[in-house]
Amino acid sequence: MRVTRMLTMLGVALSAPLEATLAQATASGREPVLLRLHPRVGDTLHTRLEQQTETSGSQGASSALPRPMTTSVVLSARTIVQTSRATTTTVLTIVDSADVHSSDTRAAAMSAKAERTLLGQRLVLQLAEDGSVQSARDERGVAVARDVAEAMAAMPPVFPHRAVSVGERWEREMPLPAGGPFGARGSAHVRADFRFDSLGRRGQLAYVSMRGQIVPDGQTLGLQLTGNVSGAMRVDRERGWMTDSRYSILIKSIVTPPSTTGMPPMHFVTKVTQHLRTMDKR
Repeated sequence: MRVTRMLTMLGVALSAPLEATLAQATASGREPVLLRLHPRVGDTLHTRLEQQTETSGSQGASSALPRPMTTSVVLSARTIVQTSRATTTTVLTIVDSADVHSSDTRAAAMSAKAERTLLGQRLVLQLAEDGSVQSARDERGVAVARDVAEAMAAMPPVFPHRAVSVGERWEREMPLPAGGPFGARGSAHVRADFRFDSLGRRGQLAYVSMRGQIVPDGQTLGLQLTGNVSGAMRVDRERGWMTDSRYSILIKSIVTPPSTTGMPPMHFVTKVTQHLRTMDKR
């Protein structure tokens, strides 16, 4: 009996540093971890989206168009987790406030309409574990446009489809920001390269960075698009949600009028910056 007790105590003594070593290895990122969307049912997440879009342009070699137009959007919303299964999550997102402004006085009516449309919006979204929108509908069950769904989801499809270690990379393709107050969409998408930078708070927080290029979907008559994207995000692995992200998008476009018009090509530069924060229920 004494020998058995001594062996048990020895096993405990040996397992303690082993468990600490494994925990330390996981926290340092040497062991692969899953980064996925998997929040708890009943959670209410408060999201604040701040986005600014600035567009400037020129026509011909040196003729500048009127001063750059700036559009700013600030949204505050609640996301209520209704179901959370192995590979999908269903949430109800409610827009509590919407503030849309434009430096172009002619766009005042459009900004006011955007605010009215967004305020009080209630969408039921089904999200995959990588963050992509699988389906979106209003509370009556009517499907909504994908542009609106992706903007309301506040969760771009960034998570990898496998466990990753710190320092690993993966590629994803994402749509450009939706049109209207959320930015400028063209016939192109983003081919992004993500990097798992580090773990924090004993493995609870994951930090990810991203760089990407804008890739045309195909030939669009009279339109050429190029650009790049960069950003960083923080993922709370315990609650299964992205709690902070910052993106910067630069889009360069050339619009060539039909030759019969005799007009020179128009060059546009669009800069989009976005900050998304998710807070606990207050």
